[in-house]
Amino acid sequence: MEVTAVVVTYNRLEFLKECISSLQQQEAENFNILVVDNKSTDGTREYLNTLSDTDVQLLFLEENMGGAGGFYYGIQKALEDGTDAVWIMDDDTIPQKDALKKLLEADRLLHHDYGYLASDVRWVDGKACEMNRVHVIKKDTATYDRIDIASFVSLLIPAERIQQVGLPIKEYFIWGDDKEYTLRISDRWPCYFVPQSRVVHKMKTNVGSNICTDEITRVQRYFYAYRNDYATAKKRGIKSLALYNAGFYLNMFRVLFKAKDHKIKRLDVMIRGRREGKNFLRKE
Repeated sequence: MEVTAVVVTYNRLEFLKECISSLQQQEAENFNILVVDNKSTDGTREYLNTLSDTDVQLLFLEENMGGAGGFYYGIQKALEDGTDAVWIMDDDTIPQKDALKKLLEADRLLHHDYGYLASDVRWVDGKACEMNRVHVIKKDTATYDRIDIASFVSLLIPAERIQQVGLPIKEYFIWGDDKEYTLRISDRWPCYFVPQSRVVHKMKTNVGSNICTDEITRVQRYFYAYRNDYATAKKRGIKSLALYNAGFYLNMFRVLFKAKDHKIKRLDVMIRGRREGKNFLRKE
């Protein structure tokens, strides 16, 4: 099976160099690397151009399309080039040497009958990465736990599944694109967590997203989280909308009574995101 690693990058050159190096050391055959640059401005494009004669394929976007747009166009190109599966990750993801090998072992054990396979994502201290936890829906001691939600940090997806469900929603820009896409796939096929495949996600801190406690400089990003999650919930039905709204109002109360600063700004971001989610339309 030919696999293409799709790495989306934006202004994180030093992490990207380490990511590419770790991919080049993978203990797997018939393996390609495709880097999608979201119009970085930190020298990334100049560095990538020095790799043009190596085994690294390059895709330069003419504007920053966010992680969602980067994965959309990267996966699309990989499929156009005839790959059998994509292995997607952020530019600050550092796979262990056998990370892909373990995913491919799971592929064979499962007789290629799955929607996607997710690696075990760890932070730099070896603990589970809070932003990249999978959602287990069925424990299985014989093979692999079944999951329905995973992040885009080390996810193996067969090309056939992508051709059947389509590409991620590029208009999501950031946050929530992985949730919507992995749910879309797991609605139709069993998907699995492969703990033997391990990667390190070099985030600044190992905390989950929390608009109540996050730094004010990062709060604007939550607009996409609340917009995209509402759009996903709307598409999935009344139960999903009820769960979204319950979480939304709970977080409003948390901001009101627990946030240490900028309460109005945090609430404004949440409300605008939810309102735009109601009106969200995907551009085909």
